Amino acid sequence: RGNNYTNLEDIQLCNSWIHISNDPIIGNQQSGKTYWERIANDFHMNRDFESDRTPNSLEPRFGIILKECMKFQGYYEEVQRRHPSGIPYQEHITHARYARKANGKNCQFEQCWLTLRHTQKFESTLEANKKPTKSRELNLSVGSEQKNDESTAQGQESSSIPSAKKARPPGRKQSKEKLKKNEGDDEYKDMMQNLLVMKTKEHMMKKERWEKDMMLEQRKLKMEEERLQWEQEQKIMFCDVTTMDNDQRAYVKAKRAKIVKAMSASVGETASDESAV
Repeated sequence: RGNNYTNLEDIQLCNSWIHISNDPIIGNQQSGKTYWERIANDFHMNRDFESDRTPNSLEPRFGIILKECMKFQGYYEEVQRRHPSGIPYQEHITHARYARKANGKNCQFEQCWLTLRHTQKFESTLEANKKPTKSRELNLSVGSEQKNDESTAQGQESSSIPSAKKARPPGRKQSKEKLKKNEGDDEYKDMMQNLLVMKTKEHMMKKERWEKDMMLEQRKLKMEEERLQWEQEQKIMFCDVTTMDNDQRAYVKAKRAKIVKAMSASVGETASDESAV
């Protein structure tokens, strides 16, 4: 059994899954083994951290990630249904996190969920698993809707469904029809225009927050990369060359010269910028 996966490994695995799954050239014309070999190759080509994961390790790991992210999406959607649309996006996530914790344990893959949730492949997988099925594991909705789906999958009569629907607020289609009949076309058009504007703004806000989260994550990764590079340069600059042979000393001196040249160029650029200001 290998070491536990890090957060960076999980996020890169999600990105590789998205990249390979959305390949329009190959598509579905590949076996499962080839599919996961391509994901593994993409994973190792794009990672900037140490990892020796194999396709046989990445496949079950992503199965766990996908299952947990789909569960968390269920809680998130339930929060959105129960709360007004004016509640901030981050608060929706917080409520979903509490709901997940109240049902057993915390979600360990929130960053993976942020990476996957807006992708077409993840959304299509969610839709496929929302269809009635006999498997309780694939039914990822929450609350009373989960019970209704399980009853339908087991072959019970649909007479129990209307009672569940009565408890729900009127849907968008019902509201549209009611407004058409009772309040006239002009008011209906105004209402639909306002709804369209609100939905557009909400979509843009969600997209901006998601991009902000990704920028923060990328900034963290860049800082970590710079720290590792700095430590490596320190080792080269201050290592003892007296115990090395001629080839080793030549290599270290060449590396030192390259580091010094890069630092001098950086200092020169900074001085030029300051003088220009």
